[in-house]
Formats: sequence, C-alpha cells, structure tokens
Amino acid sequence: MSYSQRLLQQGTSITRLAHQSRFRQVIQAVGEQQYNCVLDYGCGDGWLLKTLYEQGKIQGGFGVDISPHMLSCCEDIFTDIQGFQFFQPDAMERHIPTRSCDLLLCTETLEHVGDAERAIAQMLPFCKSGAKVVVSVPIEIGPSLLIKQMGRYFANLKGRYGYERYRLPELFSAAILWNTTRFPSSHLENVSLKGHKGFDYRKLEQIVAQKINLEKTQFSPFPLLSNILNSTAIWIGKVP
Repeated sequence: MSYSQRLLQQGTSITRLAHQSRFRQVIQAVGEQQYNCVLDYGCGDGWLLKTLYEQGKIQGGFGVDISPHMLSCCEDIFTDIQGFQFFQPDAMERHIPTRSCDLLLCTETLEHVGDAERAIAQMLPFCKSGAKVVVSVPIEIGPSLLIKQMGRYFANLKGRYGYERYRLPELFSAAILWNTTRFPSSHLENVSLKGHKGFDYRKLEQIVAQKINLEKTQFSPFPLLSNILNSTAIWIGKVP
C-alpha cells in the first residue's frame, strides 16, 4: 500500500475525511483547463500527478521530492506513461527549462521545509508568468487542532499511523489561544525538516502572498467554516 493510499483509505473516519476532502479540493482547484507542463514540488508518491493525468488535466511535467523512496514510487506508477520526470530539488536546474511550466503544485510540503520563502523562490523561475499555482498546508492551530489530534490518536491505536503529541498546556496554547510560540517545536528551531506540531499556516500565508498573485483562499473539508474546524488551507493564485 502506497503512502497516499494509507492516508486516503486507512486511519479513522476523521483522518480519511480530512485527506480525501483535501485531495478532491486540490483537484477541483486545478480546474478543467488542460496544462502542458506541471511542476509538483513535494510530489510524494505521485498519486496526485497520476490522478490529474488520468483526468486529462495535465500532459506532462516534473515531480520533485527529497525522498528517494517517494521518487522511486513515482517512477513505478509512471512506468508506462511518457512525459514525466522525477528528481530531488537540487536537480531542478539541470532538468527543468526556465519558464516552462504552466501549473505549479505544492501540497502538504511547505510546512516541512526549513526555509519556506527560499523554497517558493526556488520553484517560481521554472514557471511561466501567469502560471496557475495551487498550494495546500495543514491547519495546526485553533479548534481544528483538537479534532485532528483526536483523529490521529484513534488512528494510531489501529496501527502505526504516527503523529506528534502535545502536552495539555501546549494543546491549550495552540488550540485555544491560537499561539504556537509558547512551547518547543521544530518550527522554533533552525532545522531543515520540520513537523506539524507548532506550525501556524497564517505566517506562511503572508510569505505566499508576497511571492505569488494570491487570488483565493479556501478551506477543507468544510469551506464555509473558514479556519474553524477545518484541516487544510488551500491557496490559489498565479505566478507574477
């Protein structure tokens, strides 16, 4: 079972709702237009790219990920499909022509990188002016966090789901006070790989809005509830 299949099909009803809804809304955000060349930064096992290709929304492109295992998974599921290449971020300049991509995807990735602003700046030169951008990140602050931690707890009881635990004062600070600076987390450290704990999507939104022409922000799985009781924020815009 692939990484994406585990998220979408395993866990609990709460975790499945979060992942399945986010996956559907990202696909809907791409729209009905067909794109010639996509750059998926943080492509994981290629599940999203494969779905978009099967739906006729993309013709080819590039998948970038730091994990050799994930890149190997991508190669496996694209064995019989031409027009896609997969490699690590440090190989982007060797493989992707400047201003060649008309769609940029970055889903569930920027919360993990050490320098999100630098990562965004790394992607943009490979995209055409006006290229569509779809970015998604988890909401790990406010009342949503209480529901997410409960879902993760029960999912972990059923198997090795894996999640970062909070002490009660930490959970109170993040979920009730909307403050992730009062307790230790990787987001307060100068490290290259960060976790979900302590991530505040609102800080990243300011960076994203400075780098792309942000047109719309939507939330999953309940769009009308804004950042209350939702699991994911999705930003849609265009490359300047």
